[in-house]
Amino acid sequence: MVRFFLATALFALPAAARSPLHTWTDKDGVLHVEDTPPPRAAKASPRKATAPARVQVPPQKPGERWWEKRSDAPPDGIDRAAAYYNIPAELVRAVIWAESAGDGAAISSAGAIGLMQLMPRTAGEMYVEDPVDPAQNIMGGTRYLRWLANQFNGDMVLTLAAYNAGPDAVRKYGGVPPFEETRLYVKRVVGYYQQLRAERKLARRKVVAEAAK
Repeated sequence: MVRFFLATALFALPAAARSPLHTWTDKDGVLHVEDTPPPRAAKASPRKATAPARVQVPPQKPGERWWEKRSDAPPDGIDRAAAYYNIPAELVRAVIWAESAGDGAAISSAGAIGLMQLMPRTAGEMYVEDPVDPAQNIMGGTRYLRWLANQFNGDMVLTLAAYNAGPDAVRKYGGVPPFEETRLYVKRVVGYYQQLRAERKLARRKVVAEAAK
């Protein structure tokens, strides 16, 4: 198994052929995934292996917590697959929500199936016998994320771009392909991922605070 995947701010992104996405970290440690390069006034902070990356996302409406909405994804199934393939559970959940909004019976116009929207060929390659089955779909989709992460040296942005557009397209353009759908997809999943990490940290702080009383 290759090195630990996507827990740091190592999101270096090769230039795409046209209008590439830019990734940079500001002085507050916030990771930006933008269409435009960083402003001159922004000075990127040194990248540290121990510093978790954050991304700016639109503020949520009061009381809106998308990760608490109904989902066909079994939490233990996500955690099991994430641990087995060494992929952050928050990333698996983010992909599920971006792909199907938690609908295990979702089928796209292109024929992608289930929670993680696996194409039939991909499902077969990932040893998924029944892609509609939530547990199998999650295991296969997480296995595919692991396979892509291995292809792109653990780079989250490229891994997600490949999950959406295919690894051949990422290699062809030397980075995120200049497809609006793929660019928006990468931003959305990274944003969901960071929201989940922030929520997890908050929950841990509450547990510690309660234990200290």
